[in-house]
Amino acid sequence: MIAGLILKDTPGRECGLAFLDEELETYSVESNEEIIELLDEKNPEVLAADVSDETSLKEFNKNEEELKEEGHIFTPVSHEGEKVKRFEALKAGCRQHLGQDCPEFIRFEPQITADELAIHSDDGLRSFGVETEDIHSADEFDAALGAITARFYQQGQFKDLGIVVPQNLDGDEEAEESEDSQKA
Repeated sequence: MIAGLILKDTPGRECGLAFLDEELETYSVESNEEIIELLDEKNPEVLAADVSDETSLKEFNKNEEELKEEGHIFTPVSHEGEKVKRFEALKAGCRQHLGQDCPEFIRFEPQITADELAIHSDDGLRSFGVETEDIHSADEFDAALGAITARFYQQGQFKDLGIVVPQNLDGDEEAEESEDSQKA
């Protein structure tokens, strides 16, 4: 079981949470306590969240700078102070309540995952074997992208630039072969 989370900067605003195993289950939750309860119930190994607690004094940290240079669009952690504080509280609550069952947290960005894997609609999710009947909001869709990112992370098909960038190996190999044939 893996999970994806779209976290809002303040409690009381609906966050998207998705769990992926054989099937996709999505939830809209408002509090860290609700998130922790679901994590306890579902017990995911990895949780991909759209935030990190790795801060920098600069606008972009070194990894974010590299992502920016590659043309990716995202919000740097330095611009998400309240969201980072909430995430730190969530992680502390998870460690306290879940102990050893606390998932591994990774950072993802929905737009980067969508672009890298060409998932811009329900059809895109279905092409990865994910049924979409349970998705009821844009945040739940983005949380599903997080769960897919977590799957790529588990399978070692990713580039870690502070943000986990899933790498569709089939597409990369084809691109490399295409470049090699053009050079020949």
